[in-house]
Amino acid sequence: MTELTYEEFCALPMQYTMGMSTASGAHRMYRNEQVKLQQEIHTNREGYDDPYGGWKEQTVTFFLDGDARQFDTLEDVYVAYMEKACGIKEEA
Repeated sequence: MTELTYEEFCALPMQYTMGMSTASGAHRMYRNEQVKLQQEIHTNREGYDDPYGGWKEQTVTFFLDGDARQFDTLEDVYVAYMEKACGIKEEA
């Protein structure tokens, strides 16, 4: 794994890989295969089965392949990435 600055990490290109819209909301996934980063965005609808009722605030979650944790911020997933890149082991 390559060490990256936070600015480089934030600028990584993300490719849209999947998305779906349902009666209750929408889910989209983006990936960067270079660093094995996945971003998932979930947005609930204002009203169930109301396509014209608007959207609530979205929830963004990040994942790294091979790491069981879920990250709520880009800063947290960057720290986890750099732990792997630098060979720092997680404390149990």
